[in-house]
Amino acid sequence: MVRTVVAFERDDSRERITQMLERSGIEVRFRCKSGAEVIRAVRLMGSGVVVCGYKLADMSAQQLAQELRGTAYFLVLAKAPQLELCDGPEILKLPLPVTAGELRGSVSVLTQLDTMNLRGGQRSQEEKELIARAKEYLMRERGMSEEAAHRYLQRRSMETATKMAEVAKSLLGGAQGQG
Repeated sequence: MVRTVVAFERDDSRERITQMLERSGIEVRFRCKSGAEVIRAVRLMGSGVVVCGYKLADMSAQQLAQELRGTAYFLVLAKAPQLELCDGPEILKLPLPVTAGELRGSVSVLTQLDTMNLRGGQRSQEEKELIARAKEYLMRERGMSEEAAHRYLQRRSMETATKMAEVAKSLLGGAQGQG
């Protein structure tokens, strides 16, 4: 099932990105102008991938990602200075201008993560403990806060298109090899 949403305040931006995705073989289910429309669309689908600009008609991408935390993955397209203001565990960022290949690749990774999360459901207790140990390691060895450690694991999960528990296992396995 298609769970891709394109959300830009400007009609021309929304259409240009939609066309780039569809020419690359990625279907777009909803085209939105406001954060409220995106929230309705993602809740209707149960999850999804949102490709959006830094600012929508009624909220920023950062606010939207916080509102839909744990429900959707975000690809934010904006100029570099705006991207610096946007951060979150489910946010991937691409600076404008963007190529069709970069766009397709990023959306494909997020779509895979969304699909894995739907199939995988909730994490097992063992996976939760593994992730907690990896966070503790990052906090102790790299001086990260708990939130920064969580974001690091999620970002690596997105970049490698693997489950967060697998990233944690790899990190801890590499740490044991060094010790």
